[in-house]
Amino acid sequence: MFRDTISPADKELVFFTRDLVTRRIAPQAMTYDTHGNDFFDSSALDILAEHNLLAPNISPDYGGRGLSNLVTAMILEEIAAGCAGVAIAVAANLHAVSPLMVAGTKEQRNQYLPLLTNGKTGLGAIAMVDTGVNLDILLQTEKVFIRGSSLKAELNGEKQTIINGGKDYVMNAATAQFITTLAEYTNDGSQGSSGFQVMVLPMGTPGLSIGNTRQKLGLRYCSTAEVNFEDLKAEPHHMIGSSTQGLDIFKECLYRTVPFVGAVCVGVARAAYQHALEVSKERMITGHPVFEESAVSHSLVNMAGQLNAARLSVHQACWNIDEGRDFTLTSPQAKIVSSQAAQNITWRAMEIVGGQAYVSGNKAEKYLRDAKMLSIVDGSEQFHRCLLASQL
Repeated sequence: MFRDTISPADKELVFFTRDLVTRRIAPQAMTYDTHGNDFFDSSALDILAEHNLLAPNISPDYGGRGLSNLVTAMILEEIAAGCAGVAIAVAANLHAVSPLMVAGTKEQRNQYLPLLTNGKTGLGAIAMVDTGVNLDILLQTEKVFIRGSSLKAELNGEKQTIINGGKDYVMNAATAQFITTLAEYTNDGSQGSSGFQVMVLPMGTPGLSIGNTRQKLGLRYCSTAEVNFEDLKAEPHHMIGSSTQGLDIFKECLYRTVPFVGAVCVGVARAAYQHALEVSKERMITGHPVFEESAVSHSLVNMAGQLNAARLSVHQACWNIDEGRDFTLTSPQAKIVSSQAAQNITWRAMEIVGGQAYVSGNKAEKYLRDAKMLSIVDGSEQFHRCLLASQL
């Protein structure tokens, strides 16, 4: 339905991306998975950078393609069908630039956005997950509050903003050129919070350092690590908006970017479904393909239906954003529906593929691990249900 709203040129780009990923990225997906986490191989992102696909929704004013959210989601699905780890690295890029696109100054956009659109492998990172207990978020009817953060910002005697604390599970952290984050702002150093400040920082900023690399279950291509802040002096040009706007910027960016994670879920689910379908027609049981067993073929029918529903949910959310319609319901819904579909379809694919799927190095088990990891990226299903409940 929503495909009819995109141009022939955009459709051609989506098919071009599918062919590019099939030829040059998908064949290396298991290698990326095996050597990921500790070792970062930029080759996959180099391929996408050549075609300006690392942040394709950035405006042409800053060197980007200026694609709609809908087309960007379609491209992410194609990348994820080849390797979800590569796709989530691109999605992290889109998350990192979202605060700049929503509330950044022209000077900030000129400084950071071209880093991702110049034909080279430029990456951004967004640090929103707190160390230890996550953000202290209070959800009430029609309101969402953040009551605390592990990253603190306060003014010293010289009226300089000093940042201390840390963030965890930061995707692209070790390979990014800049990072966007959210800090709890306390003007006088007291216990009371006076707001939340969104900021963008070059990775070479004094006081900013990379901590432990996280050994993830899935999405291993995307480097993920702790980020530490120690007496970091944040300058005015680092600030995105004011401390009274931080929470609103955070929420809008979350709602705008979570469908991209949904698109990655759809890509993983599609790959798992296609793999299971192929194996079911090749794998023999009592002299005939297992596909001819109604238990298997009916399961594949259900998987195809879930896949289509998840894709439509993601496209609806992206289309609402593009058309300026309300997306505060459709975005969390897209994450929930697509995440559930990815987990269910990858599990069913394991059952259809059979014993070989339970051996390390098989595509089916990678799809399952990636789908499970995606269920908590950009907030768990439970978190998004809370967001939706607060609007009922």
